[in-house]
Amino acid sequence: MRNYHRVDGSAILVGRLIRSYRDDARRNGGRLSQEGLLDLMVERGEEYAADLDRSSLSRWEGGARLAPREFLVAFGRSLRVPEQEVDRMLSLAGYDALADEESRAAILAAAQSVESQVESLQREVRSLIGAARPPHPPVDVYGVARDALRRSAPPGLFVLVVGFILNALSLNGTPALLGYVLGTHAIVIGQGVLRWARRSRGRSEHDHVVDLFFMSLFVVMDSSRLIGAFHKTDHFGFYTIEPFMNTPMSSLSTGLSHLTLALGASIMFSVLWRRQQGSGRRSAFERAFWTTLPPILFAYVSIGIVISLGGWNFFTIVYGILLGAFTTIVALNEPDMELGDGAFVLKAAIAVIGLLCAIGVAGSLIAHFDPGMMMTSVDFRIIPLREVSPEQLGYTPEEGLALMRVGHLGLYAEVITYLVTVVGGYLLVTIRRAAS
Repeated sequence: MRNYHRVDGSAILVGRLIRSYRDDARRNGGRLSQEGLLDLMVERGEEYAADLDRSSLSRWEGGARLAPREFLVAFGRSLRVPEQEVDRMLSLAGYDALADEESRAAILAAAQSVESQVESLQREVRSLIGAARPPHPPVDVYGVARDALRRSAPPGLFVLVVGFILNALSLNGTPALLGYVLGTHAIVIGQGVLRWARRSRGRSEHDHVVDLFFMSLFVVMDSSRLIGAFHKTDHFGFYTIEPFMNTPMSSLSTGLSHLTLALGASIMFSVLWRRQQGSGRRSAFERAFWTTLPPILFAYVSIGIVISLGGWNFFTIVYGILLGAFTTIVALNEPDMELGDGAFVLKAAIAVIGLLCAIGVAGSLIAHFDPGMMMTSVDFRIIPLREVSPEQLGYTPEEGLALMRVGHLGLYAEVITYLVTVVGGYLLVTIRRAAS
């Protein structure tokens, strides 16, 4: 315990001496008050007194607390108390005399010099270590490839095997194609849920988020095959190829294309996340944004060059939702992320996601009840397709429009349900875990 916390006879004696010197002092023709003493000390350059108040001075003068050495020295200088008298007060309080101050100052200066040299040496060592350290943590190429194969193999085999079976049996009706598409989605989602449920077996949260990213991109892209199940078309234009026209091969080729794009984007997402974790120059939300944006843009551009205007609008909204959701998920999984630090960004991201969901629902209803808008948007494509008449696909123009409306309704229903339940549920779980 420091000396000035003592309450004993020394504190009382020192307090009486302080009061005595103050009473003897005069200022402006009157006795020096406690407030006047503090003002006088500040005026005479004792900045230490600026942080004091009358209550502290009262406790010291009354002997309730022993005055600190700093105050006694500053007090003596301000009232021009002789050095011998100041040493007397310091001796009564158990402090070192003024004569010892010079030796102490020399020791302190030497210690500060040594400390400065040590800090300089530490900076040099840190710079050498930083120069020798790779700019980003190494990426486990084998682990990334292994996880990518595990994600893509089950749905890929299902798409190939079932597609060739349907083609061999000439099963190109809507029930068969619907079962084909929904079965693929069930395998992808079921595999992701199963891997998440077995998270205790050496799998990190990073692996589960990458699984969810792959699953989300694939389901969002591949939901367009629901339109093909009714309308016998696809946005890549495989249905215009003579051997694939009005056969399951169009759906098979589209499914494999979506699988390849989702797999490539998920690998990019995984690698970028590992590399961004080694960069401390940005905040957690900035690193998460630059982890999520490139693979989302890759998927958007890859699919955008082959889809119509309606597809651009649809994927702009859906990928915007995925960008906001996964940026938030990745940021909240960063080890240095504190929920309070990014509260505003988090609220803004959730607000944007909610707004995009509302716009998506409204656009879906408008497109369903205004089929003319859907037909008009088909004409705007970067890569035009060969025209195929509805009769070649097995229906009349009127039936084709009705089938397209049903297919779009199925697409919107599946995508919105998936985003709300799977992606939204995982986002809420992540926020709750970060908050706790």
